[in-house]
Amino acid sequence: MSRWVLCVICAICIAANAEEGDVEFDYRRAPAWPYSLQKSGVSGWVLLDLKAHHDGRVSEPEVLESSHPLMSRAVVNIVPTWRVKPWAVSDERPAVVSLRHEHYFLHPREGTNPVTWLHRSLRHLTCTRFNNRLEDFQQNSSGLEEIDMSVFRHTFKVLARVATYRKLSDEQRFALGDALAVAAPEVIQRCGANPELRYKDVLPDEVKRML
Repeated sequence: MSRWVLCVICAICIAANAEEGDVEFDYRRAPAWPYSLQKSGVSGWVLLDLKAHHDGRVSEPEVLESSHPLMSRAVVNIVPTWRVKPWAVSDERPAVVSLRHEHYFLHPREGTNPVTWLHRSLRHLTCTRFNNRLEDFQQNSSGLEEIDMSVFRHTFKVLARVATYRKLSDEQRFALGDALAVAAPEVIQRCGANPELRYKDVLPDEVKRML
């Protein structure tokens, strides 16, 4: 599943196919950070599906995963105000397309790059928390594979960034993505059986070294 590495390098907003990938946001105001979370210094993220319409409208936000329900609510409330660049409807470009978008709420103390924050978070993530996220994902994200869950998705993002920093070849990048994808079922099994461990401890050695 090397395509995951390529996807996280290319974009955070992912369309369903190549033609729909031409959809661009024209206006996207950031959601209000829930005051209680901002005051407490809580960073987080929300992954959602939404519909983009040929006339520029954006609708039907559906949260797939989120680090906090208040963040989910903030994003869902703001999505109807977003706009995409209109397009002409054709056989290749339907009137409505599905987009997947991830928004980060990043506290200033975490810096300005969400991947840097994700990197730190993954290093300290316990298997207990991993197991809780997996349970939530299985309950709320029907139709998605376990490799799509936030922890794995964020690990792919971090691997892509570190691979770029270390100037790895495309072949080396693909090998890292494959190693994580292949190991995902074992990672899930080992974290489930050993909640006292860290997520990083149960990753393949070549992936672990990158974190």
